[in-house]
Amino acid sequence: MITAKKRSGEFLDFLRWLLEDVYADRKHVYLFLDNCSIHHTKAVRTYMADHRDRLTIIWNATYAPNLNLIERFWGHLKRSAIHNYYFETVENLEKAIMQAVRKLNRQKNHPLRLRLQTLQSLLQVA
Repeated sequence: MITAKKRSGEFLDFLRWLLEDVYADRKHVYLFLDNCSIHHTKAVRTYMADHRDRLTIIWNATYAPNLNLIERFWGHLKRSAIHNYYFETVENLEKAIMQAVRKLNRQKNHPLRLRLQTLQSLLQVA
């Protein structure tokens, strides 16, 4: 889910999307989160409490980006797909990102494989 801003409202939309769409068929979802401030707002805490029967949050240790898989993925993506390259259009940037993710996911034993699903293109939020 791509959004123009990263605020608690967008994060709540993301949580709803995960529980109601992506993992609607699952009895329980475990979500590993860092300590970004949008993960700790009153509205988010209320949502998490209201859905604790289906949602368990596993908090990453504070100041431990090395334990956050997305930080390693972002570093890999920057090095392999977008570092030091000018993308003339947002579409070209999006294509480069998706191509890098597909290439990574073809490596069956790579620790950074992930399911990347977008509901909208980068251009829509740019």
